[in-house]
Amino acid sequence: MGKCTDQETLYEDIEFCQGKKSLPGLRNHVYGISKRDILSWPTIVRSKKTSLGTIAVYDGDFELAADKKWHKLDLIPDENQIQVENQGTYGSKTFKVTGTFLLPGTEEEASGYIADANNDDMVYLAPQRNGKYRMVGCEAFSVELSLAQDSGKAATDTNSTTITATATDENPAPFYTGKIETEDGDISGADGTAITE
Repeated sequence: MGKCTDQETLYEDIEFCQGKKSLPGLRNHVYGISKRDILSWPTIVRSKKTSLGTIAVYDGDFELAADKKWHKLDLIPDENQIQVENQGTYGSKTFKVTGTFLLPGTEEEASGYIADANNDDMVYLAPQRNGKYRMVGCEAFSVELSLAQDSGKAATDTNSTTITATATDENPAPFYTGKIETEDGDISGADGTAITE
């Protein structure tokens, strides 16, 4: 039997130092874009990866259509998350990546957003608490959106618009360290800081 040279094993120790923090949740915003506005994608080439920490990390930047930017959605604090689970059968397993994002309110802008997104194929970049961006959506598979609004009933209820984006991906909500082009300037997917060139 020949050696699988394009799929070298990269298993190594994963240590968690006592006192280190692993903060749950996402920051209070997410960036989205329609796949129609993406001209080229960053890539993950498994055969070129050299360590566990690089396997689920995109290389390169998105190239967007002229005058298109990632749009920012402000979110209700502490109500948003990314969940990952594997799916499929041996030899064809993938990951189901689910991003749940709650926008405050159900007014015209939020209603217009979900009206336009209802039959679109979107991609979302969500920052962890440490500023690293994770992607929900990929080039190979469509993203299924579940969109809902809840006006609430009592004074203490939440009035919100919920976007649940579910995507099949070869990787578990991969990290995007490239450039995120926004109306307010470019930011780094690696840590959320502004890119100044």
